[in-house]
Order: sequence, then structure tokens, then C-alpha cells
Amino acid sequence: MTFTPHTLFLLLTLTLFLGCQSKISSDTGRHHDGTAITPSFTAQVDAVNEMLGEIDPPAVVYVGEQHDQFSYHLNQLAVIAALKKRGLDVAVGLEMIQAPFQHTLDQYVAGDIDFEAMLMGTEFFNRWRIDPRHYREIFDYARENRMSLIALNAPKELTDRVSEVGIGGLNNTERQQLPDELLEPAPDYRTVLERVFAEHQYDSSRDVERFIEVQRTWDEVMGKRSVEFLTAHPNHVLVVLAGLQHVVYGHGIPSRVDHDLGFDNSGVIVLSEAERNQYPDGADVFLPLLGETLPDSGRMGIFISDSSSGAQVDGFVENSPAKDAGIEEEDIIVSINDRKITQFEDVKLVLWDKLPGYSVNVGVLRGEEVRLINFALE
Repeated sequence: MTFTPHTLFLLLTLTLFLGCQSKISSDTGRHHDGTAITPSFTAQVDAVNEMLGEIDPPAVVYVGEQHDQFSYHLNQLAVIAALKKRGLDVAVGLEMIQAPFQHTLDQYVAGDIDFEAMLMGTEFFNRWRIDPRHYREIFDYARENRMSLIALNAPKELTDRVSEVGIGGLNNTERQQLPDELLEPAPDYRTVLERVFAEHQYDSSRDVERFIEVQRTWDEVMGKRSVEFLTAHPNHVLVVLAGLQHVVYGHGIPSRVDHDLGFDNSGVIVLSEAERNQYPDGADVFLPLLGETLPDSGRMGIFISDSSSGAQVDGFVENSPAKDAGIEEEDIIVSINDRKITQFEDVKLVLWDKLPGYSVNVGVLRGEEVRLINFALE
């Protein structure tokens, strides 16, 4: 997740996603058409089962991720599948979905809405901005097996406020979203966060202390949400999927859970082998990455922003298929393939599962005239 405030400008190139079209069967780790998601996925589930050791509810397994790397999410799925294979009641806690949208997740698991409606209902493209293909198999697996999906993260409105005024500047309503007693980050956790701050080269005008407060807000809310679920469902194992800095060394989310539930470092922390050198004692289990990547997605090659009239074209990338077809700056996109567009998120929802070569009819408002412009995504 980023520390800088969200911008409405959007580059529709690599962020127009190809959706995962097939699903993993509940028990075999295979697509429903019979082909393996990866030749070694089933073996990975078995390896995870061996490495996790004994886990008795209530318990938490924290699986750290690099958000934009598919292999990490396959490992997360392998952990979930391994625990299910043991016959445990499993729930999945999600950093990528913010707490106010729990009802939408419940609707999805119940089968009342589909994956795309879930993306729309959780404002996924506004609030997370990571390719949803990374999570599609996990979401579908949970739905197939009626596993609870838990919206863990703090609402963006709260973290934006902390970014602006700090935790001490929150009003009473905002402050009530956090635990009454906040935990001070341990010195070595501060070191981790300072490294993250430096690696991401945040705006030099930003204070590292304010950055740490934003991270603490995420940790405290995700920990609080985890505690609330396990308190209400003590027969479950909760698998928390979150950025690795939120779980490494048992800091962040685990420290909140241990404090509130009286656990004694009982959560299992899972990272990948890629983190072993950097955090040699940072996890209980280090899993190899399977090396799977997502295929390229279709691109329009435009920058857009929300305007009072809809999704406005603000510019183009080099070799933009949209520009080559005749779309111009300041055009307002009002439809794509007969689907109404009123904001940039609508564009994402229409195109997230489209391949290069997919043909689009884009309706643009230019002056007082709506023009239909056809071209293929690249």
C-alpha cells in the first residue's frame, strides 16, 4: 500500500487486467477444465501441510505477500487449501478489502453477487489498485467452500486523515475506529518500517514518523478486526493475507492479536524463500515461490480522471491504441461496448478481464456530440 494520498489520475496500460477465467477445484488444486493451475501446485499444498505443524483453533496463520506478484498469492492459496485439507474451519482475512465493505464480501461468499459485482461493491479499483487477477483464485476457492472472507483493512478515509493530521489529530469518531490502547511499535519493527519508507522513496516532505503512524493504523485496525472475528468464531483458523511488513517478526497485526487474545506468539508466520535473507528469523515457515506469472493484459494507453461529466481523457502513453484510433484529450468517455461509463472506475470494471486484441467501441463526448470510436486493445 502507498503512503501518498490517492490520485484520480490513472494509467490504463498494465492496469487493465485479464481476469482469471478458470477456477481451482476445491480439493485438487486444478482448474475445472482439468488442467493444473501449475504443475507443482498440489505438491505445494502437501509441502505446506507438512511445514505448518500443529494448529489448533482459535489460531491465526499470517501469510505475507508482495501485492503484485502472483506466486505469492498461489502460496497463500496453498496455505488455505492445506488447512482445509486437515478438516479445519478456515476463514480468510483480507488486507485488500476495507472494513466498511464486509457486507459485500458476505454477499459474494453467499453466491448473491459475482466477482465483478464484488469488485464494484468494495470499490476495489479506487481503494486497492492492484490487479484483481492476483486474488481471483483465492476468492473463488473461499466461495466454493463457503469460507468467510473478512474485510480487515482500515478505511481509506481514516488512513488519509492520519496522513494529514496524525493519530493525535483524529476526532472522536475517527479515533473510535482504532483500539482504545494503541501498541508502540518495537524498535526492530520501526527499523523495518523505516526501510520500507526509504525503499519506496516517498516524498521527502513527508515525515517518516507520520508514515509509521499510517502503518500503525493499518496494523491496529487489521489486528482489531482479526480479534473480533476470532472472538466470535473461536473454532476457526483465520488466514490473514497482508503485505509482509504487516506480519514479519510477529510485529504489526500479530502483536495486536496476541495482546488482545492473550496469545503467546502462537500465530504462524509464513513468508517466501525470497525473504529469508532479509528477514532470516522473520517467519516460522519460508515457502518456495512457484514462479507463475500473470499474462499480459489489454491496454487502451490513456490517462483518465473523474470529471463532472464522467471519465475524462487527460493524455496518452506512447504508442497508444486509443490515440491512434482518434480519441483526443479532454474527450469524455461515456460508454464502452454499450456499457455506461460515469467515472474512471467504470472503465476498469468493463476492461479488467480483457485480452490484447479485444475490440472496444468507445463512446466519447466531444463538445456536444457523442462519437463511437472502435479499436483493439494492445
